[in-house]
Amino acid sequence: MPGVRPLRTPLLVLTVLSAVLLSGCRSGTETDAAAPTTTTAAAPSTAEVPTAVVSVDPPLGSTEVDPVTPLRVNAGHGTLTSVTVTAADGTPLAGALDPTGVTWTAAADLAYATDYSVSATTTDAAGRTGTTSGTVGTVSPRTLTMPTVFPNADTGVVGVGQPIAITFDEDVTDRAAVERRLSVVTTPAVAGSWSWLSDRSVHYRPAEFWPAYTHVAVDVDTYGLDVGDGVHGEASKHVEFDIGPKRVGVVDADELVLRLYVDDALVREMPTSLGKDSSPTPSGTYVVMQQSREYTMDSSTYGVPIDQPGGYRTPVQYASRLSNSGIFVHGAPWSVGDQGRRNVSHGCLNVSVANAGWFYENFGRGDVVQVSNAGGQLDATDGFGDWNVSWEEWVAGSALPPPAA
Repeated sequence: MPGVRPLRTPLLVLTVLSAVLLSGCRSGTETDAAAPTTTTAAAPSTAEVPTAVVSVDPPLGSTEVDPVTPLRVNAGHGTLTSVTVTAADGTPLAGALDPTGVTWTAAADLAYATDYSVSATTTDAAGRTGTTSGTVGTVSPRTLTMPTVFPNADTGVVGVGQPIAITFDEDVTDRAAVERRLSVVTTPAVAGSWSWLSDRSVHYRPAEFWPAYTHVAVDVDTYGLDVGDGVHGEASKHVEFDIGPKRVGVVDADELVLRLYVDDALVREMPTSLGKDSSPTPSGTYVVMQQSREYTMDSSTYGVPIDQPGGYRTPVQYASRLSNSGIFVHGAPWSVGDQGRRNVSHGCLNVSVANAGWFYENFGRGDVVQVSNAGGQLDATDGFGDWNVSWEEWVAGSALPPPAA
């Protein structure tokens, strides 16, 4: 029929319906996008309070520990409430907590060849307690060596020529390690150097004699130290002493007068007789080593039997030893007629008994006697012959490089 389009109406309806449906999908999406955004608050943390932990320095289970290693117990995430450290025989090791309760530090060195039991109790922030325990073992030396220091606390005041002498009873093969543990502090400050005379002996002196009235403090910090070849220091030593006035005796073998000076002022002159041609007195700088009111001179002490030619055993008075080889200032009444004139002794400085007594009373350990124009040179290792070595040679005897200028 004209004007009738029956197929278009359903198509139009379908098209409109599709548009509505599509429009509805888009409208819904736009509505969701425009909606307010909401957030959910984080729930409170439910993480646990960390448990306290303990660390030990050196760590538990350590062996061959240096006994001077400071033993410390530390707490993390908590505090220490108690710490006990005991040796295998039950001896407790003293120590103390710091004010925060976080670190316990031993108050003493450890012993050699000892296992220590360590027990530490802690409390964390939640009030929980815990205990940590274990052992720490120290080194077992092959053998020990004890240092001996001279001068020492019993020596008293010494003279300006007295070196510091440290002697070990075992060989030291790591000289540098030992020397790093030696300290000399003086008042006023005086520069000096150590020098090794042997594997068991090391001495210290300044370039020149000590200034009069110097105070000297010496520390030998060798406990726990491996001095080489498995030998360890048995103990550490601290010594203090004072230097007295400058007392120096001077004798020229061509003149045979012993002149004595105190603080550079001449105080006495003594005629003397030195060693005869067969036993000359070595030239050099001597240091008084020790003194005896009465002493027996015995040739057998330096290899000449008393019943052989040149042998003797003679008691003397006021003997002041100057060397290990047997040179003394002493009273010799039998040679008074020769004193100041000719050399007749076996190497000693013979003076009258009165003069020997004055020397004995007014000079002493560490004071100096200088002999010139006599026999050969005094050996640096004969008594305290240290001053018979140049300063350059002396410093070269140290196991450590000289300090930077």
